[in-house]
Amino acid sequence: MTLQDYLRVLRRGWWVIAALTVLGALAGLAVTLSTTPTYSTQATVYVSVSGDESPADLQSGQSFATQRAVTYADLAETRTVLQSAAGSLGDGTDVDDLRASVSATPREGTSLIDVGASGSDPNVVVARADAVATALTTEAPLLDALGPTSPVRLTVVQGAETPEAPEAPRPRNNLFIGIAVGLVLGVAAVVVADALSTRIRSTTDLPPSPRLVTLTSMPAPQKRSRHVARTDARLEAFRQLRANLLFGSDVRETIAVTGVTGASDAQGVARQLAAAFAEIGSNVVVVDVDLRADDGRRDRSARRADAGPPAPGVADVLGGTAKVDDVVTLVPGEKVFEVPAGRVDASSAQRMSTPAMRKLLDALKEPFDYVVLACPPLVERSESAVAAKLAGSALVVVESGATKRAEFLLGLELLAGVGVTSVSVAIDHVRAQDLGGGRFGRIEGPEPPAAVVPA
Repeated sequence: MTLQDYLRVLRRGWWVIAALTVLGALAGLAVTLSTTPTYSTQATVYVSVSGDESPADLQSGQSFATQRAVTYADLAETRTVLQSAAGSLGDGTDVDDLRASVSATPREGTSLIDVGASGSDPNVVVARADAVATALTTEAPLLDALGPTSPVRLTVVQGAETPEAPEAPRPRNNLFIGIAVGLVLGVAAVVVADALSTRIRSTTDLPPSPRLVTLTSMPAPQKRSRHVARTDARLEAFRQLRANLLFGSDVRETIAVTGVTGASDAQGVARQLAAAFAEIGSNVVVVDVDLRADDGRRDRSARRADAGPPAPGVADVLGGTAKVDDVVTLVPGEKVFEVPAGRVDASSAQRMSTPAMRKLLDALKEPFDYVVLACPPLVERSESAVAAKLAGSALVVVESGATKRAEFLLGLELLAGVGVTSVSVAIDHVRAQDLGGGRFGRIEGPEPPAAVVPA
């Protein structure tokens, strides 16, 4: 994938990234609110050695004090010092609790010791730091006492100060960390989900196939509709599709328009394509060969419930109860003719494989320049492949974001099984961020037969 592909993926999944980023920020806020505030402070103890005041004595004494500061820092956390400090506090402080809340650290290269304390109460931590520092000044000199007095002296040079703000939690840090973690997780989730997805959204998701002649992306209208699109971009896409079929393939008088699955609106694409052909003065007829008698036609039956019984159409001609001239009607308000499916029964779809279907198409080719067959879903109904074979070419409609690669490849396999060599693809309802990011023109493969331009 190129950088543009990654940017397109991120634009497509921006809402996931935004949602996880917000969740990360909320998680950081929750950590801040649920964390008990922790205050810390420290007192400073100075270690010195008494003796002669000659320069040599001062130098050796200072070196001795610096070395002993490390030992005295460790001494501050012993039970002897902590018991003395707990006794001076006078509030029943436990020695183990006091050990857990205080620490002593020597400053490197100096004779200073920092006695720190932390806890949830700022006044308590100040008292504990001062108590341990004072106890250390009392107990530590006894270690080096050679007589009644000790040459070592420890002095509290800076008492603990009451902290104004807690050391933890840090709301700003938690918020930034939460946002960063959420953002990273969001980007990772979108990229991984796209890599694992098998759905076709744009031309980049189509598996290479030598049988594809032309390829067109159809943008989604502002409002999804099964009728003629009302946006200029979509109208231009159908005009481009018309040009691709005329000059980029060997489409002649008849073309079968079929969706890969029921998610594709092959009926709508067939009618809009017919309208595009009518714009250049061609006589076009749309033939509804979706002869399903099961639930696949329930939506159309529901729309016609108020209009009475269906008008005679393809099923009636194939059944021998109507003639071709009796079933061709002009679409109101358009320059396109249509042949409805008619009165469908359980055997209507099977009659498409009989000579009667060939005769029907031959009869329609005489008065019309183009015959557009609106077929049922390719991978669901075998008669779609039959219609494509009778037509000699097929336009496969892929529903962006709904059709899977495996379904698309199965559809191509079905067309290849009946010997259809001219297959074009239209990816319908492509979102704006997915347009123009894939392969242009025809898919890699052998050169298709020379195009035939209608007179």
